[in-house]
Amino acid sequence: MAQFNAQMGGQPQNPPMRGAFSPIDQQQQQQFAYNYAQPQPQHVQQQQQHAQHAQHPQHAQHPPHAQQPPPHGAPNYNDPYNMFAQGFPNNQAAQLGMQFAGSAMNAVQENVQQNVGRLVSMRQLKHYFDVSNIYVLSKLRLVLFPWLQKNWHRHAERDHAGQVAGFKPPREDTNAPDLYIPVMALVSYVITIGLIIGRLGVFHPEDLGFTASSALGIIVFEVLLVKTFCYLLSVGAELQFLDVVAYSGYKFVATIGVVLLKPWAPWWLTWSAFAYCGFALAFFMIRSMRHALIPEASAVMGVNVHRKRRIHFLFVIAMMQFLYIWILIQYKTST
Repeated sequence: MAQFNAQMGGQPQNPPMRGAFSPIDQQQQQQFAYNYAQPQPQHVQQQQQHAQHAQHPQHAQHPPHAQQPPPHGAPNYNDPYNMFAQGFPNNQAAQLGMQFAGSAMNAVQENVQQNVGRLVSMRQLKHYFDVSNIYVLSKLRLVLFPWLQKNWHRHAERDHAGQVAGFKPPREDTNAPDLYIPVMALVSYVITIGLIIGRLGVFHPEDLGFTASSALGIIVFEVLLVKTFCYLLSVGAELQFLDVVAYSGYKFVATIGVVLLKPWAPWWLTWSAFAYCGFALAFFMIRSMRHALIPEASAVMGVNVHRKRRIHFLFVIAMMQFLYIWILIQYKTST
């Protein structure tokens, strides 16, 4: 360039050198910003990345943990297709993923409901938890003082044709069995045992699990025993499965009082409470289950064939309540 200027008769001129702080005119600034804003082709980006890795291999081996998002208006080369910039509501791939996940969850829920519905109907389960405060107080009085009750017949529900369609829920009938009181009594029994063992200074967390397992084992044993004899004595829909579970769970209401008296009360008071609760629970079981096991002779044809056997079976169920209470008041620790 200098030789060309000398041949033309001018002074040799060198091109101006621009340093780091050399001023740049406005046109060059606009051109630089335009070139920077243009998206680069993919092969150009790959070449630049290979060149940067060759110059700085330590950066390639140790990538940064977090990348700062580009400023507003600048291109995002980490997301060239703007998949995340659109947001999940506008992203078709995200919508398809959410639909697939929702379909999978619905399929799992339907499968669980079908498997559970084979054993227990959710509608029937809600029926047993339809209680009120007045019912809970009346039922507790009925379990602890059953000889004060005169009417033990359950109230039936009738359809539009006047036929019996079932029984009224516990909210409307004190004699109806429920599952709310048995569940709460079972939880209270386990907590009471834990508090007493802790008060004695020998508490271990495994004791709560052992107590709950023992209580549930007694309920399972009694329910299987009752259902087996119901099958042998041809007791059909008169005594439902959840009715048996509910009647078996009422024993924890009477057991809690004996459990509280055993560590500190005199032995005669403890055994007096044990005898009272045992007779009260036995009387309650006989009067509550009598309508199902021993119906009226005119209600069911051929019931007199097993009537005497059903009476004996009901008496055995009532007397076994003493054994269940005696097992439940025993404090067994893991040590």
